Amino acid sequence: MKSTILFKSVSGLFVVLSLFATMEAQAQTVLLACLGSEVTEFEPGLTNDARQTHVSALGTDGCAGLPLSLPSAIVTTEGDGILGCGFGQGTSTIHIPWSDDTVSVVSGTTAVNVKPAGEVVIVVTGMVVGGRFLGARVVRTLTLLQTDLLACSTPEGVTDVAGVATLVVTNLL
Repeated sequence: MKSTILFKSVSGLFVVLSLFATMEAQAQTVLLACLGSEVTEFEPGLTNDARQTHVSALGTDGCAGLPLSLPSAIVTTEGDGILGCGFGQGTSTIHIPWSDDTVSVVSGTTAVNVKPAGEVVIVVTGMVVGGRFLGARVVRTLTLLQTDLLACSTPEGVTDVAGVATLVVTNLL
């Protein structure tokens, strides 16, 4: 008798968990625009000569749009590519923990360009490949300021920058 009750309880738990997991990874309509700030680090730093570089970033955003229940997000990005101060491309993975404790995982491409006034412009485009908003298109644009205009010409290069970040997530079903 006890084993039957235990079996039914465990079976019921698995059914509930599988429904939750299915709902979590479903595609759904989303049209969110988020604005915030981000700190980005390059290892090794960006120089005038493009080289294999790892990018780590952390940002916080306030969001508006659909669904209405997501007023904010924390955005972490990890990426790798051949990057330099002139231009560079790579691949990135973005993790977006939303304010309702759900998460989106984005896989995409990264383009880096340093402008004459020293701002580092990074655009990450990709798709949600896991978690909330599965299949949605994502564009993350960063305009990051660095104060040492000659840093690209040094061996260390541009190692960290901070500035304004936008995040747009769209999937119209």
